[in-house]
Amino acid sequence: MRLLTAFVPVALVATALSAQAPGGPVDALDGLDPVLLVQGKEVPGKSALSAVHGGFTYLFSTAENKLTFERTPDKYAIQLGGLCARMGKATGGNPSDFLVHGGKIYIFGSDECHKRFQAAPAKYLAPAAKPVPGGAAARARGRTLLDDAARAMGPRLESVSTFTESYTQVQKRAQAELRFTTKTMWKYPDRVRQERRGELEGKPLGSNVLLTPDGAWYISLQGQAYPSPAAGLPSMHADFGRHPVALLKNRTRPGAIAVAEPPATVDGVNVQRVRVIDGAIDAIVNLDAAHRIHSVSYVDRSSEGVYGTFTVTYSDYRAVDGLTLPFSVRTVFDGQPYPQQSWTVEAMAVNPTLDPSTFAPPSASTAGRN
Repeated sequence: MRLLTAFVPVALVATALSAQAPGGPVDALDGLDPVLLVQGKEVPGKSALSAVHGGFTYLFSTAENKLTFERTPDKYAIQLGGLCARMGKATGGNPSDFLVHGGKIYIFGSDECHKRFQAAPAKYLAPAAKPVPGGAAARARGRTLLDDAARAMGPRLESVSTFTESYTQVQKRAQAELRFTTKTMWKYPDRVRQERRGELEGKPLGSNVLLTPDGAWYISLQGQAYPSPAAGLPSMHADFGRHPVALLKNRTRPGAIAVAEPPATVDGVNVQRVRVIDGAIDAIVNLDAAHRIHSVSYVDRSSEGVYGTFTVTYSDYRAVDGLTLPFSVRTVFDGQPYPQQSWTVEAMAVNPTLDPSTFAPPSASTAGRN
């Protein structure tokens, strides 16, 4: 599981998302011809020669370059769907702050992001994805292992329609400690809301994240909503979908793949391993001798935007409304403790009654403009 644990003021999030703000395509690359730009040439395009792709408007210096772009737009357009090349996830980039690396154009959410990427681009680019595994026997075994894990969690799992989880963390600031509470609410199969609340020097802080089939939004305490870039939605689905309850509930979803991997030892525990591929999720689920989820490993960005391997270990299993669920969550990133994603769960509820408005997309009147 990787939830949105970084406590960032929504105003900053809104600034980062400004490149993808509603209202039509955004002019890209200060009007430079992208076909020539990937060749290291900064040549202005002409307004009469334009094309729209991925929410951006590109200009071209010649009709031939425009045709070249339209034939293979992914080769010449801004990469990562317009996300910041350093931070990725759901952080948008500024289409006027660009850099060409390896013959591809990347944009950034800030000058600092640009500098860090330029100094060490390999740290911020996703490693090549492993081939999707095959083999009927390995897939059948993987499905059996996940079914065993679902039974270990409890027969009520299949009837879970809503689920909530809350925990409290403390962040050290320069002159004070910020104590904040996070509550995450799932409405299966495809809606999640995460609310974060805290107080610093007597001032309330907080934000909400809402993920629905219609999109995703960051919402301030005042109700102002800022849409996530479309390119950030897969990452958000993966972050919330790696939770043990979600992983096991979604195991039979069309397109989901489970493949048995060789057994291993994780943190001193012998585990059976299953690779789960479901949309943006590509994770190794490790099961202990009781078929409970011992840990989940996956590759993703850290809070600094660097790619590495997360391993989230679950323990302190307790009975909760007919399910057996973990109350201790401990995460390491590339083998080092990662406190941002480590906590002790304080409360869980299975099938609580949740107001439908909790998951309603923001109205047009609350949409943020930057």
